[in-house]
Amino acid sequence: MSQNDYDIGNQNGAQFRTDLNQALVASAEMNSGSSQPAVMYKYQLWANESSNLVQQRNAGNSAWITIGTLGATNWGLAALASPTFTGTPLAPTASAGTNTTQIATTAFVTGQFLPLTGGTVTGNVTLNAQSHVRFGDADSSNFVALQAPATVAANLTLTLPAADGSSGQALTTDGSGALSFATIGGVPTGAVFHFAASTAPTGFLKANGAAVSRSTYAALFAITGTTYGSGDGSTTFNLPDLRGEFIRGWDDARAVDTGRAFGSAQGDLTKLVSHTHNVPFVGSNNANNPYTNAFGSLQPAEANNIGGNTGGDNAQDVSYFNFNIATGSPSTAGGAETRPRNVALLACIKF
Repeated sequence: MSQNDYDIGNQNGAQFRTDLNQALVASAEMNSGSSQPAVMYKYQLWANESSNLVQQRNAGNSAWITIGTLGATNWGLAALASPTFTGTPLAPTASAGTNTTQIATTAFVTGQFLPLTGGTVTGNVTLNAQSHVRFGDADSSNFVALQAPATVAANLTLTLPAADGSSGQALTTDGSGALSFATIGGVPTGAVFHFAASTAPTGFLKANGAAVSRSTYAALFAITGTTYGSGDGSTTFNLPDLRGEFIRGWDDARAVDTGRAFGSAQGDLTKLVSHTHNVPFVGSNNANNPYTNAFGSLQPAEANNIGGNTGGDNAQDVSYFNFNIATGSPSTAGGAETRPRNVALLACIKF
């Protein structure tokens, strides 16, 4: 312990020297001791050996201020250049948005920046200059990124729906940024169309009358039922068979095609119209001689006069032949059906 009141009174030389030496030692040893000096001065240093602290009297000489630790390098204080901290050093937290060389506390960082590994972000997050939001795959080798367009006329907020949608639905907007799941109006199940290839596209079946599963194609079965055939009667049903057929609109009580059931097939038919043709001929006809008609076609001898004139070699006969009405030229060509010009395409049905 080395303390002194630093009050040297009038005395002889030897005593003065002793008293002065004690004051100098106390000053040199920073008034060391386990208890505070009996006489204290403002800004006085005290090496508190009881708490092992370096303390200094305040400006009002009313209390001690702890400066550092006795015996420690730099009194345990951080150096001005490249200090190393131990324990839990504290610092004042800067206000939000501060951008200076001030030390950032954990409280400041948590409030200003996104957590790197998990955590919750409070408040808005702004990425400038078309920066991406990236979602990495399982091994982080690739990512999916969301990015703003190059130019936005005004701020736009897209609000996600509160719940998931159904399978096959897509996100749609109400025009004000509120998103919701909706079913896109595509080709409805049961729709029939023609395809310019010999195999049906994805989502369609050939309309070939085949028996297909009622469970696999439940949506289609719910629409057509057994209209085109009941399949095996329990697990399958038949598709419409449109191979080689022209499609006619269902009459549906219009009375143009009366008596037709929906989905029913109809055979071919040629409408008969009552009319008369006068066919001229050239030359006379003997019942036993061939002759040439008005079209220059040689006709065989006829056993009977069928033109209405029953007498003589010069009787007028009418011959029967095929001819093309459009050109007036006779033709013997024909076929098994009456049809317009056409192109064969694949009829398909949406399932």
